[in-house]
Amino acid sequence: MALTYRTIDGPQWQWAETYVFAKATYLIACPADRRCQVGMGVSLLGQPRGEKLRFSGEREITVLGAGALHFRVDDGGGPCRVGFVLKDSSLITANWDF
Repeated sequence: MALTYRTIDGPQWQWAETYVFAKATYLIACPADRRCQVGMGVSLLGQPRGEKLRFSGEREITVLGAGALHFRVDDGGGPCRVGFVLKDSSLITANWDF
């Protein structure tokens, strides 16, 4: 599981990673003195349509199904670096009837 960093330019949502899991847990982080927001799910008209959470420091989040992680800076302080890593996942399974 590789740690990934993205520099988020400001208050506009920026794509970070696409996922397709039955269920997955990510660890996300931004500097403790900054406030960021993560959005999960399908993106439509420039913003994620799933759950949106504000955070500072490290936080664990759960995603379901198919979608993407999007981040934005929520404190007006300019660009900010965020990090994320997939902690645990359950793949979508299929029962083949051959």
